[in-house]
Amino acid sequence: MPLFPLLMAALFLGPFAQTSSAKEGVPSGNQHSGMSGASAAIFLDAGRVVVASDEDNRLRVYDPSASQPAITAWDASPWLRLSGRNTECDLEGAARVGNRIYWIGSHGRNKDGKYRANRHRFFATEVTETPQGPRLRSVGSPCSTLVSAMLTSTALASLHLDAAAAMAPDSKGGLCIEALAARPDGSLWIGFRGPLAKGKALLVPLLNPDAILEGQAPSFGPPTRLDLGGRGLRDMTWTGSEWILVAGATGGDQKGTRLFRWSGEGRSPIALDLPGLKNVNIEAVAAPPEQPVHRLFLCSDDSNRNSIGSPSFRSFWIDLPPAPAPGPAEGAPKR
Repeated sequence: MPLFPLLMAALFLGPFAQTSSAKEGVPSGNQHSGMSGASAAIFLDAGRVVVASDEDNRLRVYDPSASQPAITAWDASPWLRLSGRNTECDLEGAARVGNRIYWIGSHGRNKDGKYRANRHRFFATEVTETPQGPRLRSVGSPCSTLVSAMLTSTALASLHLDAAAAMAPDSKGGLCIEALAARPDGSLWIGFRGPLAKGKALLVPLLNPDAILEGQAPSFGPPTRLDLGGRGLRDMTWTGSEWILVAGATGGDQKGTRLFRWSGEGRSPIALDLPGLKNVNIEAVAAPPEQPVHRLFLCSDDSNRNSIGSPSFRSFWIDLPPAPAPGPAEGAPKR
């Protein structure tokens, strides 16, 4: 496979910016030019983060501590086997396992309910360390059959996704994938903004991500349903000990964005009290490569903000409160 350089810049020069209060209850942050529809983020190293957009297929690398343009960018389009005039993949989620980064499109229809084949993409890039900094190369072949495999999977039969897959993503019950996260065993969580299952958000385990990039059929485990207050999943990330969930409006409602922490199956998500973010459209969360994780990097999809000049999006650092002591599992008898 050809090697695609992503990063040719100097190493990170200073400490991370600290979150502080600002007017209108929005925390201070940084402004990054080059795009406005930030939809997924993943760290390459402590001072460089790759951010995807739902408006094009470019993966841009930013310094997470500074209001600067992208350090560099890589266009994934040439090897994603796209067709037609509108080649947007509607990139929505990213997950890193070792040196491999997985990316996923929304797999939804357009706002008018028309099928868009280019949005059905799952692919991966490999991170390689070089003297000039990390680089990315394409891995295997992009997969375009995730949803069709879901519709025939016996593990997912109870979800009845065939009806959702035929609807516009912004309609009530429409299918839209917006989250991807690593699991401890190397498999992945696929998170849905919609549809909900009796008011709960859906997570589907993708059991063989590497195999499907080599042409094998996708394999799924039983779905998990999470109570996020009637919200769907907008993004999620694995910290090494728990998942951080970005929950927001699904098709047909106007619920605001909230963050949750979740320690795994059988446990209830716990809401994080972050009132300063109520006016920010968070659609991407990333955990920095440090253990334990004490802070989170958030990106706002600012496509709908009125701005003058080149497109841009905002990013914020927030402190992650210490994890609470584990409580009883869901459904466990109370003493």
